[in-house]
Amino acid sequence: MLRRILIPFDPSPYAAAALEYGCFLAKRQNAEVTGVVVLDIPGIEKSIGPTPLGGIYYASMLEKAKEKKAHEHIQSLLEKFRETCQREGVVHHEAELQGSPSEQILHDSIYYDLVIMGMRTHFHFETEHRPGDSIDRIFSHASTPFLTVPEYFQPKEKINVLIAFNGSLPAVRAMQGFVHLFEASVFEADITLLMSEMDENIAKFHLDGASAYLNAHSFRNIKVEQISQDIIEAVDEKYLPWADMVVLGVHSKKGLLDFMLGSLSRHLIKVGTKPLLFGQ
Repeated sequence: MLRRILIPFDPSPYAAAALEYGCFLAKRQNAEVTGVVVLDIPGIEKSIGPTPLGGIYYASMLEKAKEKKAHEHIQSLLEKFRETCQREGVVHHEAELQGSPSEQILHDSIYYDLVIMGMRTHFHFETEHRPGDSIDRIFSHASTPFLTVPEYFQPKEKINVLIAFNGSLPAVRAMQGFVHLFEASVFEADITLLMSEMDENIAKFHLDGASAYLNAHSFRNIKVEQISQDIIEAVDEKYLPWADMVVLGVHSKKGLLDFMLGSLSRHLIKVGTKPLLFGQ
């Protein structure tokens, strides 16, 4: 059951869409929503650049001025977050943090059931005017399920869910995350379990197990499909137009400065048209 939702907030329409979906879920599961905006201190320091000899005082004053402006912007964002939650009648909390946005979000996320964020992030809004790379940085060490949402979409009571499944631990965790967050007693879902696998015995073993797990949690409208073609090609041609949400696992190399989001994951984030629920 979903009880605590974390929404990293920024000035973009993607974050506004994340908040809309967060309120939609919270109202249906009696959950609370927490909005967090991070004052990007490392980004501000980097934007000032190297300090020339004798320029420490002026660099310090510039940094303080940028921090003050960013703080004022953050307060306006939190006010917008607060007004939306009040209008929707959702229990909510707000917080302003300082530091690296990706690190702060990761640190806080372990105490929540779900993190919802835009598919394009603008957490470095104080210093950059283009989408950042926070999704890659966050997913490399995330343990909480993450739902990324596109800029425009309409929440639905009944959803078509594509579970891209390969039997791996991240794929299993993503499916489990979906089951625990979108309970059959609260949401009606038509589910397609999709596996790209040449060996029919391997596919049957994994798909039968996944289907039995979903059935045990009261999901009934389940379609199981094994394909041999490329998973990206198949999803683009047949499944993505139908799906309202895609559930899939991501693979990380813990402890290393390396991250494998996976070709399908990267592709769907780049396409950016459907909500994606990730587990790992």
